[in-house]
Amino acid sequence: MRLLIFVLLSALSTIGQAAPTERQLTLLTVNCLQCHANIHTGAPIMGDPKTWQPILAKGKQQIMTHVVEGLRGMPPLGYCSACSEDDLVTLSEILAGGALQETPR
Repeated sequence: MRLLIFVLLSALSTIGQAAPTERQLTLLTVNCLQCHANIHTGAPIMGDPKTWQPILAKGKQQIMTHVVEGLRGMPPLGYCSACSEDDLVTLSEILAGGALQETPR
């Protein structure tokens, strides 16, 4: 777990994002990475620009709507009932490898 936290914090510092809280890293590990770190789930893989490019092109509002409501195999809130709105935005940015743009690209 500590290695994962170190890797995540290192990656985030190189892209200029604020560091997530320890709680958010736990939420990421327990919820998001169950699918977003497994190539067999069909979910876009954490930090893989190729799989995230078409998603990021939709803009932050559309992405967050899909996160909250669910989309295809992703359940509403990604099964993270403990996540606040801020948590969901931060975790989505971590997964996508950078800040979400307000307007579609």
